[in-house]
Amino acid sequence: MAVQDASLSKIALGKNASKDDAKIADSCKQFEAIMWRQMLDKALEPMLQGATENADKSGMYNFFLTNTISESISGGKNGIASVLQAQMIKHPKTNSEI
Repeated sequence: MAVQDASLSKIALGKNASKDDAKIADSCKQFEAIMWRQMLDKALEPMLQGATENADKSGMYNFFLTNTISESISGGKNGIASVLQAQMIKHPKTNSEI
């Protein structure tokens, strides 16, 4: 799955993207997902508290729910990942851009 995500990141970056650029894009998306997961853990805690009688099932359900939401939110065009990616990937300007 990581290989597929890296290739999708490379497509999103454009034709001239290197493997390093794709890795940076993927890492930025993962970082944003971790941040969302941390925030959602605390935000959803009151709602998910006591959702089931068995604590093991409840914990696993909570993890899958927050993980799925954080993965779907992360990587958007206006998220933290795109800002980090823009700061970390510095491309030299070509003559046509000057």
